[in-house]
Amino acid sequence: MRNQLSSRPPRPNLNPLSLPKLALAGRAVLTFRNLSEGSHMTVKIKQLRDKQDRKKLLPIFYVYISLLQDGRTGMEFAGTLFQETMETKLGRGVQADSRLGRALNWIVSAIKNPEILRGRVGLFHEGKCCKCGLPLTHPESIHTALGPVCLERMVAAAQREEFNFSEIFKPVESI
Repeated sequence: MRNQLSSRPPRPNLNPLSLPKLALAGRAVLTFRNLSEGSHMTVKIKQLRDKQDRKKLLPIFYVYISLLQDGRTGMEFAGTLFQETMETKLGRGVQADSRLGRALNWIVSAIKNPEILRGRVGLFHEGKCCKCGLPLTHPESIHTALGPVCLERMVAAAQREEFNFSEIFKPVESI
């Protein structure tokens, strides 16, 4: 018997409203799938650490994008995202009007306003914690893309900021 792939694409496994928290968690690898065209891109957003004190995280992120279906493989450095201003600096050789430059700008606009994803773009994670990058082994972690320890720490930080975490981490099935 041959193994046949299902003609139905997989369901997104992340709530689009969680994008700002997940993308800027520290070590996020997320896939965006255009629901109408079926195209997709994978994005790795990695937070920088202080050179002297490696435990101190900086509000600066490197953004790598893999535009699958462009004939290439692997991630390409798209640019740097500065969290405080949500401004970007394009990587060397990346033009603002190139596919990579446009993708970076679109990702930043989606982080600023995740509502643009709803109904148009499916959001997936690769089974690793978006905060620490370790594999997710706890079943409930699949809905949040964060391991239990990282989620607990992020919820504690959100409570200090008076942010309601439960709404953005509702499983996709209940939306």
